[in-house]
Amino acid sequence: MQEESARLDALSEMMALSSYANTKNLLITAIDVKGPLDQEALTSAVQQAAKHYPQFAGRIREIKAKQRHHLVWHLDPDLRVPVKTKNVPASSSGQCGPAFQSFLECIRPDLDRQLNLFNEGPAELHVLRFSPDHHIIAPVIHHVAADAGTASEFGRETLAHYHEILTGNTPDWFFQEHAMSSSKKRMVKLKEPKFKDFMVEFREAVTHLFESPGFPAGGGSPKETKQFHAKRVLSVDETERIGKICSEKGVSLVDILVAGTNLAVDEWNTARNVTPGILTTSMSVNMKGRFEGFNKANNSALMFFKSRPDERQDLAAFARAMALTRIKFFRNHMDFKFVQNVSRMVSSFRLFPFPIRRKIVNFLMNRHQFSVAVTLLGVVWPATKNGKLTAESCLTSAGNLEIREIHGVGYKLLSNTPILLIVYAFRNKLNLVLHASGKLFTKEESDVFMDVVMKNLMKYALELPAFRKESSRAV
Repeated sequence: MQEESARLDALSEMMALSSYANTKNLLITAIDVKGPLDQEALTSAVQQAAKHYPQFAGRIREIKAKQRHHLVWHLDPDLRVPVKTKNVPASSSGQCGPAFQSFLECIRPDLDRQLNLFNEGPAELHVLRFSPDHHIIAPVIHHVAADAGTASEFGRETLAHYHEILTGNTPDWFFQEHAMSSSKKRMVKLKEPKFKDFMVEFREAVTHLFESPGFPAGGGSPKETKQFHAKRVLSVDETERIGKICSEKGVSLVDILVAGTNLAVDEWNTARNVTPGILTTSMSVNMKGRFEGFNKANNSALMFFKSRPDERQDLAAFARAMALTRIKFFRNHMDFKFVQNVSRMVSSFRLFPFPIRRKIVNFLMNRHQFSVAVTLLGVVWPATKNGKLTAESCLTSAGNLEIREIHGVGYKLLSNTPILLIVYAFRNKLNLVLHASGKLFTKEESDVFMDVVMKNLMKYALELPAFRKESSRAV
């Protein structure tokens, strides 16, 4: 058995160090399929797909060089991605909502276990059988080994190999270049940093570390470790309507998501006699293809927004502020600077071994609290038309299976942000998944809050005044 080692990049090492206590850092692409599933073919397909991702056949090791500790992948070509199959009561196999909730409840014990990456690989496949013709196929990937785009790509390649095993033919969609439209960026050159840039970064870091943002009021328990999920899927017509509004008014969908979620927090708190306060939002972006040479296992970065209650009173002003702030962040390469800051943080504690570093990093990451977090993933498996990626999805079937829904879930990701909204498009439909900490909300409250978010997103889009398109274009 030949073994190799490769050092983790800064973001992956931070994910490993922050995975402690109730932070799990898991990415799930749950594929709801209809048709008779060939279990043997699927098991073979997932192992073939994993060959394209060598880190999936690896365990973490800590090495010491020049009195400093580093994490590396200890690669083992004989390591296999585990395939775990469970039966689910037939009564749970109705629409995607009940199936989605049943799926999460069934695998929750696996998700909540203390995953030891020193002994286990970072990837596994869960298969839930609702009936002979209804399954959910769910790759579960630790964030240390991949970002959301890579995790989605692994699911696509697994289905491609499954199709090839059953039919003998490689599907055309296997050769699609990108798993998500958000992964395709215009290449930019890094600017030479100046002293004032370092001062701005330092001020931002200190501000986020010590400020106390507002949260939606809830009946959760401080000792509750569960995370609740609520999903909504817009129809094709509703999705087209949102897209048309964005195009006509010259705004970005992500600005609507950030601002609309903030307005939902205000409405929620006002209805409960809680005075609106300062709201902070973290927004994740994918850096793949944006900077030369930056294409690692993790290409994720965060950008941060802050607003006072008076800034959210005027809808037009608030919309413009969100758009201009986002554009400024991209122009100043704040996504890349976030990665640089993560690298500095990880490096500053290398004198300590893994158990101590993990507690330190977990503590620091949980000090960065945000009112809400928003992740716009783009289009899952987009189809290409006239050389351009579209909101359509190229993958609607594989072998003898019809792909009905995609459930994208980030399970107990890093930081102490209690509300996370994940948004993506599949088959011309916008999917929105709300993740709510049990420390903040009860299960019922998370579902009701999701309805408030949906109402405010639509309201925000309809009432938003038109801007010049170039004023809100991403740079």
